Amino acid sequence: MVGTKRNDSSVAWCLPVRLGILRLLTNKTAMQGEVVTPTEAHDAWGAFAQDPRVTEVSTSGPSHEITLRRLIQNRVATPNLWTDAWLASAAESSAIGFVSFDTGFRSYGLAGFELLKG
Repeated sequence: MVGTKRNDSSVAWCLPVRLGILRLLTNKTAMQGEVVTPTEAHDAWGAFAQDPRVTEVSTSGPSHEITLRRLIQNRVATPNLWTDAWLASAAESSAIGFVSFDTGFRSYGLAGFELLKG
């Protein structure tokens, strides 16, 4: 999740994003064999989180739950449904942009969605 209204270089994150990044940093395939230890991954996250351009997205409150419910309606259960819908609802209910390599996020119709090319 990126692109809060503060400026173009800001980045917003939430817990599922943090856990995903930590998981990828310690995954041999994702890191092409150059994995880091869990402690190193946690330290890297700590450095990232201290950057003044980085902010945490608040996902508490009724608007997030209402949006999540709307985004899951009429969908087929898939392995990524809950996390993806949760992330999409966090972006929409917080009125921030959303960036991903995953084309599946197009299906949520997010106004601020940007697909990255890998």
